[in-house]
Amino acid sequence: MKIQFRFPVLCFLFLVLLNSCDKQESTTNDEIIGLEIHQEDQLEGEKELNGFQIAYKVAKKSNYYTLKVSINDVRLVASIDYDTEYIEIDGKSVVLSNKEKETLLMIGEQISEYLFKDGSVDNFTMAEFTLLKLLEYWAKSPSNYSYEKIIFKGKQTNLSKGNDDGITCIRKNTYVTAVYDDNVGQTYRDRKLVNGDRCLGRCGSGCPGVFSIASAWTKDCLDHDQCGRVLGGSTNPFDRNCGDEYSQAADDFLFGVLRGCRG
Repeated sequence: MKIQFRFPVLCFLFLVLLNSCDKQESTTNDEIIGLEIHQEDQLEGEKELNGFQIAYKVAKKSNYYTLKVSINDVRLVASIDYDTEYIEIDGKSVVLSNKEKETLLMIGEQISEYLFKDGSVDNFTMAEFTLLKLLEYWAKSPSNYSYEKIIFKGKQTNLSKGNDDGITCIRKNTYVTAVYDDNVGQTYRDRKLVNGDRCLGRCGSGCPGVFSIASAWTKDCLDHDQCGRVLGGSTNPFDRNCGDEYSQAADDFLFGVLRGCRG
């Protein structure tokens, strides 16, 4: 009798211990990215990383997803309506240092690893998508770029400089003409092989991508990439040349994948 009684008790204790370990692992993973709230239409967290205090919050209200990201006292804000393809991004003219942009990539990579730890990258909420895409977009800005207000309303934008191609999909291993200009207005046209040089034409950082989530391949991102390689852009302090190409790619970063621009 004693042996028969002891076996179910041991099984029960094992299940309790297993469940406790699962909860502990989940809590540990949450702490890695500082996660405080994780719901379908809301994602919020805060943590110290790379010497900075990082806070992020994305939430849906009506049709708009609003994202707020802060790095110490620096704050970036964006509002997105995916139904009408409306974007408003405002950094109040702040200029991020290279270390601050590096930190945005670091927290984005950690969040990406947390969200897609099972290996699947096609199952995401729009709150998760908004956070990851804008973290990557902000981190990819040219050196000395001033985060002025950017507004896109479908094909309309408040950008006055440069040539905005809207969201034009391009395919890898095809030739497309990149068009960009310098700070004095001289236009450059280069026939380039998409994905032929360090993921040329992909809307995102790194090659392959830093984040797990899919990236878009578009004409505006090709223009910005080629501008950066020729005139400076993301790698040298010549924002006066490539800042407009970067701004024009904001809608490509957010809507390109949803439009099917996966290369």
